[in-house]
Amino acid sequence: MEQLKIAICDDEAPTLSMLEKKTLDFLAKEDLDASVRLFSGGAELLRAYETDEHPFDVILLDIKMDGPDGIETAKRIREKDGGVYIVFITSSAEYVFRGYEVRAFRYLMKTELAYGFDKVLRDTIHELGSGDEPVFAFQFGSEKIRLDPKYINYFESSKRVVRIALDREEYKTYAKLDDIEAQLGAAFVRCHQSYLVNVSRIEKLTPGELVLKNGETLPVSKKHRKAVNDAYLWTMR
Repeated sequence: MEQLKIAICDDEAPTLSMLEKKTLDFLAKEDLDASVRLFSGGAELLRAYETDEHPFDVILLDIKMDGPDGIETAKRIREKDGGVYIVFITSSAEYVFRGYEVRAFRYLMKTELAYGFDKVLRDTIHELGSGDEPVFAFQFGSEKIRLDPKYINYFESSKRVVRIALDREEYKTYAKLDDIEAQLGAAFVRCHQSYLVNVSRIEKLTPGELVLKNGETLPVSKKHRKAVNDAYLWTMR
């Protein structure tokens, strides 16, 4: 696994320092290689995304901050990065349910930091992948391409030609959608006979279609509606 990139954002200096120490202590105990960057507010964190669309693997993000709060900051991050794992740090349970809007991976109450921090960070890193990074490899003309699946929006199949759609580019290859579905597992769900969609890229669902975070719409067939709905709800847990 490549070096982890972790961001910690909190506008209270003592809490920011404490979260940094707990993160570094955890990384040392787990013998993990990671870079840790500190941010004293949402605006400062968002500036990191001005030059790099995917600068972090994990963000520990305070919800209640001056300026853009944690929810607003996470919404703006999600516009560019659908794959980063966001862990909200909050002082009040009333904010937890707002995190569903931005698909937060975990929530940690500030009162639970003493005994719950290591478990939450361990679960997050485990989900991110403690072994080799997932790769989707395929032939594109004479070139062999390797992509991180989390940046793929969806696959569209037509007469054995599969279109691989990302935000700013696309590829085509010869493959069976069933084989791709089996390879990628639960991160992707079949929404239609011809479409396999990245669950983390879904913005909202209606009975007959889904809307992606980039505004594209895909059909949802009656046959696959329940599977899509279940997968989408699971990402909001």
